[in-house]
Amino acid sequence: MAGYYKVELEMLAQLINQLGECAGNMRSAMKELKDIGPKGAGYDELEDACDDFQDKWGYGIGLIADATGGVTEGLSESRKLYEHLEHQIAESFTSSGKAVGK
Repeated sequence: MAGYYKVELEMLAQLINQLGECAGNMRSAMKELKDIGPKGAGYDELEDACDDFQDKWGYGIGLIADATGGVTEGLSESRKLYEHLEHQIAESFTSSGKAVGK
């Protein structure tokens, strides 16, 4: 049905999973950097760079991860609603005695 609006539920589910992984990966990376410095890297310059990165980017990356979590929740709810609506529409065609596509 070219030209009609269609929601790709499977692709939306994949996007939701990928965003969830991204948020987790951001938090994990920041935790690992925090755990490395200032005493774990073995090189003063690297430890200083880790501390500097944490100071400058830790808060912002946390906010981005939080926002990603919010987007993920919103997309998940949207997917549920679209799926529910598709089932209702399909039921309305079958319950009225009309076959879909005929």
